[in-house]
Amino acid sequence: MIEKSIYIDLNIDKDPYIKNITDDKIINITGESGSGKSFFSDKYIKDDNYIVIDTDIVFSNKLSANLESVELRTIFSDKQKDYLIANFDEFYLKVLDYFKDSNKTLVIDSAQYRNIKDYSILKGKVIVMRTSINTCYQRLLNRWKLKNKYNEEEFQKYATRKKGIFEWYHSLNKFIEEISKIN
Repeated sequence: MIEKSIYIDLNIDKDPYIKNITDDKIINITGESGSGKSFFSDKYIKDDNYIVIDTDIVFSNKLSANLESVELRTIFSDKQKDYLIANFDEFYLKVLDYFKDSNKTLVIDSAQYRNIKDYSILKGKVIVMRTSINTCYQRLLNRWKLKNKYNEEEFQKYATRKKGIFEWYHSLNKFIEEISKIN
């Protein structure tokens, strides 16, 4: 039986859930948007012993100084973001293969681990940011306000769309449940 305390909560911020799956030099960081994944993974960016992959960069056309993530864009240029999300297993395996000859630790920052179908492909350590959903939602709204010039109607449209986070997190709890079973 799964202990409910491992789950992400609506109102209570919790320490990250950490699961060592293999001894591979891979750190998989996941959580909801606004949970602190990028903040957590940023500590590795300036360290030459790490390669940090941010799927938000890979899946978009955003300008970025994260060269490895931008480089991966070219490998997946023939795939749409929705395809990569729906087929995250394929994406994950290609990323692992692409960097397999590197001596560096690979850090993959992605909210999309919830879409893994075959948990046996996971390598290394998994870190799930368990920031409460209410906190994540507020961070999303505040971040959007800081980055955009908007009117109230545009803001309300964004806020309404992002309310999906109150349902989406259940799939991330399912991910936690499944990886907690791995020995």
